[in-house]
Amino acid sequence: MRYLVLSDIHGNWPALEALLQKAPAFDRVLFLGDAVGYYPDGDRVLDWLMAVGAECVLGNHDAWLLALERLPVEGVVLEILAWQKARLLPRHLEFMASWSWQKEVEGALLVHGSPCDPMEYLDDLAPAREAFRCTEARLAFHGHTHLAGAFLELQGPKPWVRYQAFPEGGELVLPPTVRALANPGSVGQPRDGVPGAAFALWEGDRLEFYRVNYDLTAVQRRLLEEGFPEWLYARLTLGE
Repeated sequence: MRYLVLSDIHGNWPALEALLQKAPAFDRVLFLGDAVGYYPDGDRVLDWLMAVGAECVLGNHDAWLLALERLPVEGVVLEILAWQKARLLPRHLEFMASWSWQKEVEGALLVHGSPCDPMEYLDDLAPAREAFRCTEARLAFHGHTHLAGAFLELQGPKPWVRYQAFPEGGELVLPPTVRALANPGSVGQPRDGVPGAAFALWEGDRLEFYRVNYDLTAVQRRLLEEGFPEWLYARLTLGE
């Protein structure tokens, strides 16, 4: 079984559309959260996730959108989520509400942030070491940081953890004595200095990381059409 692993699409339909046109063949889709937020087309992203029967876990933006009635709508992030929620259909909200914070697929753990806390950023060795202690899974997929890469733990009496970044793609093969916390990067808003839509393919012990270029002006047009902030386009041009 070959899995397409996606995270942090954030309503960026042109990025997802380009990714699907260029990605190698896959059998199933794993989605690590944050379908909505930042860019206007959360409804189209959710329609696609439903259509392909994706295995999904909840991201912080997804959870915030579902809980907006209990949150003060202040700041650009929540204002965008409120705008999106007003345009989603009941089927979209029911679909998102069915997502759990964690899910297991073929022994791999899916979570948005950390196995310890789905809202935690795995952006350094210290939280990564703690995250390995919070799961027995040999492989865990996460998003949230928008950084493509993997924390690797060499098992032994005193486990050793290191980080390997994949901002421009690459391949990772897991030896039997190594565990991994792998992040495919962000489809909709990469933050590792490389523009484009990031994703990964997983099959057995092999992970392949990809970065696909696409027409960023298509996103810019959508932002202008809906009156979204221009800096959301600027971030895409810089990959940050």
